[in-house]
Amino acid sequence: MEKKSFNEVLKEKEAAEAKQNAGANHEMTLDDAARVKVLSPGRLVFKRFIRNKLAIVGTAILAFMFLFAFVGPLFYPYGQKDVFKKYEGLQKTFATAQERTEYATFTYDSSIEIPSRVRNSINSEISKMEAQELRQEVIADDGVSYLLEKEGDYVYTLSTVGDAEVYVTFAAPAVAANYIKSVVPAPGVELSKQATDAIAAAIESGETAVSVGDDEFLIVSDNKKSVVYSVKNSNFNFTDAAADAEFEAAAINAVLAEQSVFVYNGNVYTLSQTDSGYSASTVAPQDTAYVYSLYSFDTYDASQPSDRFKVEALYHAYGEPDFTVDGVNYTVAHEDDQTVVYNADNMSEPYAMFTTFIVRDQLGNDSYDLAFKTAAQEQILAMQEQNIKTATYTYSLPAQQAEVEETTNEETGEVTSHEVITYITDENGNVQYEDKTITVELDLDQRYNLRWEQLTHQVDRYSGPTSDHVFGTDGDGMDLLARMMYGGRVSLIVGFVVVFLETILGVIMGGIAGYFGGWVDNLIMRLVDVFYCIPSTPILIILGSMMDKLKVDPYVRLFYLMAILGILGWAGIARLVRGQILSLREQEFMVATEATGVKVSKRIFRHLLPNVMPQLIVNMTASLGGVILTESTLSFLGLGVRHPLATWGTMINSVTATNEDMIRYTYIWIPVGLLICLTVIAFNFVGDGLRDAFDPKMKR
Repeated sequence: MEKKSFNEVLKEKEAAEAKQNAGANHEMTLDDAARVKVLSPGRLVFKRFIRNKLAIVGTAILAFMFLFAFVGPLFYPYGQKDVFKKYEGLQKTFATAQERTEYATFTYDSSIEIPSRVRNSINSEISKMEAQELRQEVIADDGVSYLLEKEGDYVYTLSTVGDAEVYVTFAAPAVAANYIKSVVPAPGVELSKQATDAIAAAIESGETAVSVGDDEFLIVSDNKKSVVYSVKNSNFNFTDAAADAEFEAAAINAVLAEQSVFVYNGNVYTLSQTDSGYSASTVAPQDTAYVYSLYSFDTYDASQPSDRFKVEALYHAYGEPDFTVDGVNYTVAHEDDQTVVYNADNMSEPYAMFTTFIVRDQLGNDSYDLAFKTAAQEQILAMQEQNIKTATYTYSLPAQQAEVEETTNEETGEVTSHEVITYITDENGNVQYEDKTITVELDLDQRYNLRWEQLTHQVDRYSGPTSDHVFGTDGDGMDLLARMMYGGRVSLIVGFVVVFLETILGVIMGGIAGYFGGWVDNLIMRLVDVFYCIPSTPILIILGSMMDKLKVDPYVRLFYLMAILGILGWAGIARLVRGQILSLREQEFMVATEATGVKVSKRIFRHLLPNVMPQLIVNMTASLGGVILTESTLSFLGLGVRHPLATWGTMINSVTATNEDMIRYTYIWIPVGLLICLTVIAFNFVGDGLRDAFDPKMKR
């Protein structure tokens, strides 16, 4: 009789049973070959997994997320960095107006060096001169004197001081009497009773000068006594003018106060001592270095005057009116309340007008014509008279329109179109004007802001869902749906890379520790304990701040983030692998590998680790959701991936500045939050399904 193998006998038995039970319901028994096939491990795990409805739901969600993040961008026309703009009428501040209160500096002669500390003090010196109604002020610095002189309204010059011209010489006043409780004449001085009584009465009333007949007396008092000086014999000798009693009194008062400079009639005089008494000299300006003024210039033809024109016009405003700049002759004329500069060759049309009222555009440029500036000034003056902070007026401005402009690439011939803003013109090409309502508002800096509505090419920020942008745009004008796709791609990549990195490290370290045991196990487990004790959140915050300071490229920052999270998370997997290998290495199949001389590396990676893979797969799947949540949290806090790369965390962070933003922009953060929640929940569902499939005893 021919011997048959077990497989051949089994096949014959199956064929007989199939023939016997053909067409009838057959209940499977324990020794059926079909049942042996069903009980294969892989199919059994798969069958258990697909019986778990939550696991199937999680798998479907993950499949959708992967298609959404990795396939969706291939068919969506917008990228994560595309910024969208729009043309619309926007009312915003286009001009500012302010009356100048600080004197501007104009360099007249750059070859003259004057210390910066002198130049920086000019505004305070001018304020003092205006308060005291002075026309001249001497500024001394390191023994060198400079003259600040008022040329006219709002115009001052700073000059070096030349040789002084002696204006007057005089003798020192003589002491005539002293007064404590009564008038006591000085030795050798005779005072009449009339003079004594007049001096006493003047001292009692607090006067500083008194005249009795032809005699003049000055009184200098302190807390204890008064000294009376006679100025009759001071012998004032003026060089170019007759004696002036007020000037004499000012000069003598300066001598008695031991001053070297005094002011009379708005002019400055210096005092110096001579052999016969004193001399008072005028201060002579030598070379003008700077001009200081509150004035600016508004040109009638909207041109921009040069800096040289400005300083020459200011310098000649109150002196010789004619000057030349760049070969053009100009003259300054004072007409009514205005100071106007004319081209000397065409006196019929003014060129520029002095003004202290400055109207500029938002960039600080002088780009508006004189009519616009005049209308703005009149409105602001009316507001000041009425003491109001906000007002409106109507003014004609060029009408605008948005047109589609097409451009052709010369190399490829591709035609592209884009919108541009143009001015509306008539058939003759003349710009058309339309009335605009201009709002004028005074701000806290005492500056008037002029607002009106203009067509503006601006970023399409926070636009709601439209046909072009299904979920709208964010604060940077980027398409939200595109950023959701690319953000999901980054979040999923980070999750998988981090989990694989920490799994590889954990498997290597845990496998070595579990297999070799002894001091190797102790060393690796102590290292695991160290990593468990590391405060990961503070470290991530510190590293995030460092990368912010170093301005690390967003892509490089992404790699750093994945590496840091992977290095910080391997300890738990190492402990799991070690525990599994400790229980497996004593099994019979491991004894067999050792007896047959299998290499250590093959024992670990070909026999031990495959038996740990079910637990690793479950752990990895469950960890993916946690890593994605960690990355989203770090990006939300500004410590993870940075702009312009999109992640779900940064997208939520962009609308959480205030409670109002959270309410206003719900269409941004709610969909992104749902994507995060669904992804994390899906990974948890799949992880739970795999755990139950690999180990049914864990299922309750």
